Amino acid sequence: MRIIITCGDPNGIGLELLLRAVNDAQLAFDSAELTLCAPPALVRAYADVLVHAGCIEPVHVGENEVRLGGSTLPLLPIEGSADELQLGTPTRQSGTIAIAALECAARAVVSGECDAVVTLPVSKHALHAAGFPFPGQTEFFGSVAGADPLMILACSELRVALVTIHEPLARVAELITLEREIETIERFHHALRVDFAIDTPTIAVLGLNPHAGEHRLLGYEEDAVIAPAIEHLQERGIRVEGPFPADSFFARGHWQRYSGVVAQYHDQGLIPLKMIARGRGVNVTAGLPFVRTSPDHGTAYDIAGQCRADYQSLLEAIRMAQYLAANRKRSSMHVSPTPAR
Repeated sequence: MRIIITCGDPNGIGLELLLRAVNDAQLAFDSAELTLCAPPALVRAYADVLVHAGCIEPVHVGENEVRLGGSTLPLLPIEGSADELQLGTPTRQSGTIAIAALECAARAVVSGECDAVVTLPVSKHALHAAGFPFPGQTEFFGSVAGADPLMILACSELRVALVTIHEPLARVAELITLEREIETIERFHHALRVDFAIDTPTIAVLGLNPHAGEHRLLGYEEDAVIAPAIEHLQERGIRVEGPFPADSFFARGHWQRYSGVVAQYHDQGLIPLKMIARGRGVNVTAGLPFVRTSPDHGTAYDIAGQCRADYQSLLEAIRMAQYLAANRKRSSMHVSPTPAR
């Protein structure tokens, strides 16, 4: 499996996590061909910080490879100098490098050179300072593929899809339309079947308002939009239920009965997912012609270069990319996937 990894914002923890994982022999180089998109000089400078801190062995960084801990990580070089490393600070320069890494990875997956891309964390502030025209990396890859991306957060216990992604809370209600609700559930159902290899997925849909609207006393979207969308899809044979009040749905463990959960907005779905995942969550962008995953955390500027960050989510993102890409290949060969919950 050929996986390309972007460096993310070089002033955050992304490169640190990758280098430490390689150093600790935690990456399965035998089952995946990993390649890093990053500026060689900047990787070398970051590695020097980590060596000085005593958390990795001495590193050799050439123009096309990183050798560390007995492993060799191929490198696709992009522009960037050691002087641009300012750990702990989002800058226009760090945003420019993060964008270049995204474009590097996009070229690799679109051309078929790689099967999947894993993106390390970025700063939206730095990206926008550098002229990035998208709300986030998810929307960037959607534009690259000419597709409307579906954001899914996943761990071994739970998968959550979002009807709205990076939208201000004040705009969410107006974006909850019948068409958008139906399309999100349909695409989530497809992703669960093809990407996650679940033969007959069961999907729960959360309401938008407290108590799922309480019969329009606390909001009308459940009765006017969400419930009709669910009924329409049930008539088409999709196993979907709801809308459920979000608080009791998670508090009482009802989520455990479903293959996936559709949340109406970002924090509604991601807070419980991240609490359940305990650092093992993965951001999956479905609806693309290639696989894209990412750790479920941010740049953590406050601890960058201090060897304190946990690289478990990065490992899970790489494993998830392998798993999804393998499932897609099996699906394209018309081989029945292994049934799951």
